[in-house]
Amino acid sequence: MRPFIALAVCLACLSSHAQENATTTVTTPTSAQDSAPVAERARVLTFAQMGQADGVRLSGSSRFIELNSGIRLDELVTRASLSLKVLYPQGMRHDQSFIRVYVNNQLSGISQLNSNRAGVPHTMDIELDPVLFSDFASVRIEYDGTYDTECVDPNNPTLRFDIRPESTLSIVSTPLNLVNDLALLPAPFFDPRDNRKLRLPLVLPTEQTETSTKAAGVLASWMGAQAFYRQAEFDLIDSASPTRHTIILTTGQKMPEGMSATDIEGPTLMMANSAENPWIKHLYVMGRTDEELLQAVYGLVIEGQVLSGQKALVKKVDLGAPRKPYDAPRYVSTERPVRFGELIDFQGQLEVSSDKPRAAVSLRLPPDLFSWAGRNIPMDLKYRYTAPSKWNDSLLNIEINNSLIQSFRLAPRSEQVQNKININLLGQAELTSEESLQIPAFRVGGNNELAFSFGFMAEGGGNCTRVTQVARGSIDPESTLDFSDLPHYTRMPNLTAFANGGYPFTIMADLSDTVVVLPANPTPLEIKSYLNVMGLFGQWTGLPATRTSVLVTDSPENIGNKHWLALGTSDRLGWLNTAEMNLPMVLNSTERSMGLPPAFQWLKGLWQSDSELQPTEQARALIQTAGSLGAIMGFESHLADKKAGLVITGTDQDSFERAVAALSDYGDVAQIKGSVSLIRSDEIQSYSLGNTYISGALPWWLRLRIAFSEYPALIAVGGALAGVILAILAFGWLSSRASRRTKGG
Repeated sequence: MRPFIALAVCLACLSSHAQENATTTVTTPTSAQDSAPVAERARVLTFAQMGQADGVRLSGSSRFIELNSGIRLDELVTRASLSLKVLYPQGMRHDQSFIRVYVNNQLSGISQLNSNRAGVPHTMDIELDPVLFSDFASVRIEYDGTYDTECVDPNNPTLRFDIRPESTLSIVSTPLNLVNDLALLPAPFFDPRDNRKLRLPLVLPTEQTETSTKAAGVLASWMGAQAFYRQAEFDLIDSASPTRHTIILTTGQKMPEGMSATDIEGPTLMMANSAENPWIKHLYVMGRTDEELLQAVYGLVIEGQVLSGQKALVKKVDLGAPRKPYDAPRYVSTERPVRFGELIDFQGQLEVSSDKPRAAVSLRLPPDLFSWAGRNIPMDLKYRYTAPSKWNDSLLNIEINNSLIQSFRLAPRSEQVQNKININLLGQAELTSEESLQIPAFRVGGNNELAFSFGFMAEGGGNCTRVTQVARGSIDPESTLDFSDLPHYTRMPNLTAFANGGYPFTIMADLSDTVVVLPANPTPLEIKSYLNVMGLFGQWTGLPATRTSVLVTDSPENIGNKHWLALGTSDRLGWLNTAEMNLPMVLNSTERSMGLPPAFQWLKGLWQSDSELQPTEQARALIQTAGSLGAIMGFESHLADKKAGLVITGTDQDSFERAVAALSDYGDVAQIKGSVSLIRSDEIQSYSLGNTYISGALPWWLRLRIAFSEYPALIAVGGALAGVILAILAFGWLSSRASRRTKGG
């Protein structure tokens, strides 16, 4: 997997508008003999879209920035260029100051600074060598500025080069005709080199059943797991697209050219070209029955790494042993100490230098980990660094989510008694140190970044300070973090936990404890929404949802003792409006009904029975309106204790689609919380309504401690009771002693 930096700088590329606006297509003939046009794709990415929303500021001490742009397996770059909107100060030796651009560590372009343009915003265009763009292309922009021919202080404010966020990287490419080989999967349908949001067209069987719908959902979750931070979105089309890579699920109705339903021998996977454009690939997932179709999907998502050739017959698939709670690959283990080596995405991720002093790892944790005052997370940290010649202000700073945890001064070479020293072949001394520290648990959430920043102080003196060697640092992969002392416990419903990680459905990574409910005869929008949600589940867990259950009905009766998720417009989910559901909100096209806050429900419970507390019109705030409104609602399942029910709905198709889309928008996700989130256009309002319940468990002593902290009066009552009990015991003991003395006398 590419560097963590690649993940961070490309999150902004996930915007659908950015992708659509940044890509254009033109056609050119391949030769005089071949009149069939070959599409030429032009992709323009701004620095803001590549993660530099505030632009780039280069200086003498921070001289370069790296951008990453993956080149798809099925495209060949023909032209590439940078258009930099820049500003730099006067006072430099502009005739000796340059901007150099490296592509995959090879010099690809260079531009000299112009003294006539100093202090004036202007555009600097740099053509790049397209031959250097392949696979994961790393574009490094390096600033080499000077103001003196003899001495340069890297921290001098004269050395500054600012690049605005609207600067662009342009890449023009032509498609390549890949061989029809299943060994390429998931490419070209998903290509890990492409950092844009995955938009995959699907063709589904003409007549949908619960089994075929499940097959499509398993496939969507697998693609979501592959896409990860890029996210996946699915388009339903009627037939294979001649211009886009397409996956076709069929039981014999829509077959490859030259094949018919009688040619299907069982669960089959086959890759074929588009007749119109041979560089466009179609993957056919086929079966004679819906059960065979599901078997073929299992073969794709579980055995995909061993597939080869143009066509494969899936004879048998082993789903493996049942998953254990919280064992999703995207979760950090909470059962044992975790090595940093398990958290890194690529070799060298924890290596730093004086030019690039920061390293980081991401920590994705189950959202129900419970922390309290005084509880910390132990870290055993081992690190190495280029030792300074004497004590100075060289530091190692440790941060969690941009909050400082602790700083350590870097000991000099003279401290060899307390530290081991390593001498490499180049003769550079590196000290090895080990520290034990604590991360405050309240600083840790579901998605975290643990960062290490080495601050190397330049050595020397006088007016001219030179750094003759690049100082280096490294966090040892054998360092560990331990989350095993934090119990799983949270108050539900909790839409924040769902929107950020699919909780509680993703407790089981294969969704074996989840039922997805769709209305009978689901519409294309409902199927598409279901596929997009399944893609999110794959993104959250890193695994396909092979054991999820799907119900397509207007009266679900087989949910059982599982979590369940219902999708559809409000008029298609009439079964939710029954009294036993106890929804926090009832929604339809003309009426919105929201339950009383829990505090009022509790007060009413002092004089009313449970049956009298069922939601009624007298116990709800009624809003009469015909406007479009989407909603995401969480509550306790009416069929089982401590099981979640969750509904994604809307008063019409537009509002329903908007509610589903909110789960894929990072800005919207930050606003989804409580038990009800109402979505109207670009506005999201969240509320905590209805009854709550507990997911997980705490030790008895911790429950007692929490009770005392939440209700301080209990401390006084408990103290008084303890005093009375002690007084009674003391009185009894003293009375018995007095009685014995009296009888003895």
